[in-house]
Amino acid sequence: MADLPPKKESSILSSQEQTLRLARSRGIDGMLTRNSDSTFEQRAQFRQLAEQAARQRNLEAIMVMATRHCAETAAGGEMDGDWLTRFLQLAEDISMVPMQQLWGRIFALEVATPGRFSIRALNTLKEMTQREAQLFQRICALSCHYEGSDEQRLLLGMHKGAGLLSRAKVTRMGLGKYRVPYSALLLLCDLGLLHRGELESGPLPAEGVELAFGNQRWRLRLRQSNLTLLYYRLTPIGNELALLLEEPPLEEYLQDLKTLLSTHLQIETQIPANTADTPA
Repeated sequence: MADLPPKKESSILSSQEQTLRLARSRGIDGMLTRNSDSTFEQRAQFRQLAEQAARQRNLEAIMVMATRHCAETAAGGEMDGDWLTRFLQLAEDISMVPMQQLWGRIFALEVATPGRFSIRALNTLKEMTQREAQLFQRICALSCHYEGSDEQRLLLGMHKGAGLLSRAKVTRMGLGKYRVPYSALLLLCDLGLLHRGELESGPLPAEGVELAFGNQRWRLRLRQSNLTLLYYRLTPIGNELALLLEEPPLEEYLQDLKTLLSTHLQIETQIPANTADTPA
């Protein structure tokens, strides 16, 4: 029988090794490593000092990121002291760099416009994981708002009311294609970022409506009457936090939505940069 090849050392930690590594990183490995050189009290004091230093490091990193977002403009006024205290309490445990960037942007925007972000919005962001923030970011890349309104909506399709010789018809898009499964919508509802349930607009006016997708403007003009839009709507907290995410619209979604709506609507698209209207 041929000799077996030498066993390669795996770089993957076992569960036990991972547990020990995590315990050591938080200063709670004393009994695991049979550390008899210190007492429980000494180790507790060391852990508390290490945690305080980590919180200080987190806050200072967030302030660095905030200054990068600040424009060379005058501050919008005096920041509310209670808001600042609560911000620091919530932000001190944020250690992931992408999340620190969001908190830094919040601080910069609040300096520019005091009162822009509520404590409730801060609490919601604190409870979000990085994965949940990425899901919300995807939603924001698909969202639009009516011209003159800041309420973000995620358009799904439209409803054509019954006519004299035609039945009512609903045309709807699935969002899984854009990495937004239904489970993601439920999760964002649970976080208080999205209203539960699909909503329907009132009948579109004869003169049409104007929608904003990032820097794109769509003018929807009726080809047929008795049309309504189907959508999900962000909550007030969702709208606050959407200000943090400067996500460009997802072009694939826009093209699919335009194809769907064009069956009953004329769409004029305008992209700033001296681009003329292009009817669809």
